[in-house]
Amino acid sequence: MPSLTRRRALLAVASGVAALAGCSSEADPPMIDPQSDHNTIEDYEVRQVRNEDGVVLFAHGAELPTPSDEGRGRSARHGRSVIVSEDDLAELRFGDVQEAERLRSFVTETDFGSSSVYLLSMPVEACYEIRLQSATVEWDELKRDDLQPHADFCRTHRPADVECSVEETHTVGFAIRLPVAAEQSSGMGRGMSSSCRPSPRGEYFNATVTPASGGGGE
Repeated sequence: MPSLTRRRALLAVASGVAALAGCSSEADPPMIDPQSDHNTIEDYEVRQVRNEDGVVLFAHGAELPTPSDEGRGRSARHGRSVIVSEDDLAELRFGDVQEAERLRSFVTETDFGSSSVYLLSMPVEACYEIRLQSATVEWDELKRDDLQPHADFCRTHRPADVECSVEETHTVGFAIRLPVAAEQSSGMGRGMSSSCRPSPRGEYFNATVTPASGGGGE
C-alpha cells in the first residue's frame, strides 16, 4: 500500500487538522482545512531570549553589525532566517552574548532531517514585551519542498513590578523549531499585533525553558 512521504505526514500531525483514512498515495495528500493555504503548527518548540543591552543577536555574513553602525540604528537588531540545513546554519553569525549562544545551541540541536527552524530577532522598548502567538506554514509551497513559515506576535506592557526606562531599547530573539523539513526556503512572514489575546493553549512561554509544544511570551 502506498504511503505518505515522511515530510507530509509530519506536517499532517503537526497541524492537528489532518484526517487520514483508507489508502493514501503521493497524489492524495492528507485532508487539510480548505479555508486556508496556511497551516497552523501546533507541535512546535521555541526558545526565546531577551538582551537588555540591545545588541545584535545574529546576522548573515562574516561580520556582526552593531546598532551604532552608521545608517543602521534599530534596523540592525532586526533579523530573520529560515534554517533547513547545516549549510544554512553555517551562513549565520551569532553574537558573543549569552542570549545569542542560547539561540545558536537550540538551532544546532535541530535534526534537519525532520525539522527546521525559523529564527527571528527584533528591538523592543524596555517597558514592553513581545509574545509569540502562533506559527504557520504554506502547505502548497511545502509540497514543493519550499518552506515558507509565518509567525504572529503581539506586543504588550511588561508587568508593573518590572523596573524599566522608556529611553532604553532591548533586543528579543525567537528560535521556532517546526516539525517539518524542506529542501529550501524562498520566503517567510511575520505579523505583529499591538495587543495580546489569550494564547490558544492558555499559557505563555517562559523564556528560561523550552516547552515540548508551542507557546510564546517572555
